[in-house]
Amino acid sequence: MKADSINLLLSNRDIADFLKATCKKGIPFRFTAKGMSMSPFICNGDSLTIEPIYKKTIEEGDIVACITPGESRLIIHRIIKKNRLYLLKGDNVYHSDGYYEKKYVHGYVKEIHISKNIFSGHRKTIRRFFLFLNNFKKIISFLSRYKILTPVCRLSNKILNENQC
Repeated sequence: MKADSINLLLSNRDIADFLKATCKKGIPFRFTAKGMSMSPFICNGDSLTIEPIYKKTIEEGDIVACITPGESRLIIHRIIKKNRLYLLKGDNVYHSDGYYEKKYVHGYVKEIHISKNIFSGHRKTIRRFFLFLNNFKKIISFLSRYKILTPVCRLSNKILNENQC
């Protein structure tokens, strides 16, 4: 754990621990996303608000916060298949994360706030379009499950300029 004058910089494991504790108390958790596995739906630098899972019935297509068993790593990915277990996958990757029991899913992404410093003009329009598409989560989940969405995400990221997303 590190701190500068404005931010508290946490490791993935520390964020997972904070998320688990706040969700257990029923408190929403907000943090800055890192990585590209969900871009352009969620990009590096976006702020995410995670709502505790008990406040919503989790459905296929929802973007959830899962803490992996064993290594306690936080994953923010989409549920692409739901039965007794949840199959998770990032929209911008070809492979899934595997199946997880409900006890490992602590919250869902309620809000995505686009990083103001990164996107403007047509880039901001593209990002807003993807956030709008997220409303059609069952279709997005289907496209992600069958690896149709990933090439679309990768092409969009080239337009957005991958080093910014």
